[in-house]
Amino acid sequence: MIARPALPRQRIRRARSCARAIAHGLALAVVFLLSIATAGAARAQHSGATGTAPLPPAGNGHIAVRIVNPDDAKDVAGLEIALYSLGSDGQPGFTSAKTDAEGRVSFPGVSNDPGIVYLIGARYREIPFGERVTFEANAAEAAVEIAVSVPTDRAEGVRVEELRVRLDWMGDRVLVREILRLVNPGKRVIQLGKADGAKGAAIVRRRLSSTARDFQAGTTSIADGLTLEDGVVRYVGPLYPGEQGIEYQYNLPSPPKAERLRVPVELDLPAARVVAVAGTAGMAISGPDFVASSEVSSDSGKPLAAWARGALGAHARSYLEATLPETRLDPSLVAIPRADVWLDLDDTRLSATVDIQVEVAPGAPVAGTLAAPLLSVTLPEGASLTGVAPEAEALGLVPREHGGFDVIGPVGEGVTSLGYAYRLDAKPDGLALDLRFSRNVATLNVLIADTGLALDSSRLHRLRPFRSGTRNYLHREAFNVTPDEAVDLRLEPLRAHGVPQKAGMALMFVAIAGAAAFLMAPLRKGAARAAVTGESALTRLRAEREAAYAAIHDVEHDFETGKLDGADYTAMRDALRSRAIELLGKERAEESATASGNAAVTASATSRAPAASAASNTAATVTANTTASAGSGERFCPNCGTPRDPAWRFCAGCGAALPARREAGA
Repeated sequence: MIARPALPRQRIRRARSCARAIAHGLALAVVFLLSIATAGAARAQHSGATGTAPLPPAGNGHIAVRIVNPDDAKDVAGLEIALYSLGSDGQPGFTSAKTDAEGRVSFPGVSNDPGIVYLIGARYREIPFGERVTFEANAAEAAVEIAVSVPTDRAEGVRVEELRVRLDWMGDRVLVREILRLVNPGKRVIQLGKADGAKGAAIVRRRLSSTARDFQAGTTSIADGLTLEDGVVRYVGPLYPGEQGIEYQYNLPSPPKAERLRVPVELDLPAARVVAVAGTAGMAISGPDFVASSEVSSDSGKPLAAWARGALGAHARSYLEATLPETRLDPSLVAIPRADVWLDLDDTRLSATVDIQVEVAPGAPVAGTLAAPLLSVTLPEGASLTGVAPEAEALGLVPREHGGFDVIGPVGEGVTSLGYAYRLDAKPDGLALDLRFSRNVATLNVLIADTGLALDSSRLHRLRPFRSGTRNYLHREAFNVTPDEAVDLRLEPLRAHGVPQKAGMALMFVAIAGAAAFLMAPLRKGAARAAVTGESALTRLRAEREAAYAAIHDVEHDFETGKLDGADYTAMRDALRSRAIELLGKERAEESATASGNAAVTASATSRAPAASAASNTAATVTANTTASAGSGERFCPNCGTPRDPAWRFCAGCGAALPARREAGA
């Protein structure tokens, strides 16, 4: 089959991280998962949104949890402990149990795969606490201790280590994402009451522009404690000991052309530094005391330009000014070199995570319009969008009326990842779906979690399965998927059925007959050659294309087993891939020509019918006369009586030499 260039590990990680981010937000309480993963200290939120998650994967592992309370050692009984699991493939799991009188709880029979991250969370006096744990290699036991304590409402000593402001231009608006890195020097969690928040009290306040809109908490923040009122962002907690990030975002309208966007910077606490990040390539940022800084990495690892300044005093007013880059209004500069579709099917639904590489030619960012978007993402019929990856939000996404979304941009030069997820209801007997893309896709990878499935597709080619994390994946691939071409895929669960005895015997006889036919095949060479001679050009092209696929498959196998070095592998693979794509184009052209030819033949068939009938009758008469004139020695073996073909030189029954066939009339 036409193979990858093999799935690079970094691409697998990117697709997995996309799946992981979406799974966090939609299935398992984003705040709990990401706040633990990004902050080293114990912090979590258990929202109870667990109905969509299966149990953690089973295995020989055992997790022992102990809750300790320095304020009251006995106040640890009956606490609900949540156990989340997250594999490297993005598959979540959830279960829960209550602590005993000593604050202990066990989770036996879970997988001890080191690639699975377990997140353990508890709520004490409405404050979430938690820890993360993974099994050591070959270990079957893991112990976790979570310290809970009575919170305090005294916020003395809290300081702002950094305010980071990231600007992403999205056509008609600028998306502003901010992270406040706070430091709590105390030993207790700081939590202000709701009444304090209603009176304007807060651990930290951040004044925004009067034009800010669409405010929302980020995925790593605890939303209940973060609000925007009267143009001021307030955070009332919980703030855990040590460093903690508070994240939120909002939109500002894009300024008129040739004008700069101004973002006010003001806090009620001193900030050690302020960092501004240009999320859109070509954007320039300036401001009082801001100087160019080292680049920072985005969620996908892409380097972004940054500027920074030193300390900013409490209530001191400063600002940022952003100059938006020039754009090119030419959608033809956008290409899709690769798209990966990860599928997971159970008895009730199909979950899909898609990662599309969007490549823009060198130069200024490219933007589209509502009438002519850069890309249009179409979901399979009946599917519903469940989320987009964080990096995709900066690409100017506009929802479509019947599902999916358009990408307006601007999109900077190079390759940008467009990640999203959807789900589709399924029946126990499986489902069928069509994958479509609005632009040509050079390489399409479809990776299906192997849960015992039978796959069928007229467009996708089979590759070897592979393992990622704790799961096996079936791999299918297609090249040169044209715009809006339907890539069909049928998924059906495999079910074990006993084979009745009579059916088994019938299968045995079929196998024997097939073996006999195989052994006699050389004796029918002449007839086979005639059949091949009459073979259509379309069938020949298909056969040659499949041969190219098989050759690439062999080359890939030789490379993976060390029989080919990298240079030879790349050269041979690229040459075979180009040949396969060329054959695919010829095949499509032949299909069109055949369709046109069939139409012409049908149109003239009626006028030729009498002549054809006469010719057929004449041919039949000649054949009958020729057969009658031939002796029985030309139709049967004179040695054993086995029927013979006139072209045979030896008998198929006894192997004896046969007399030469006499010409008619000789």
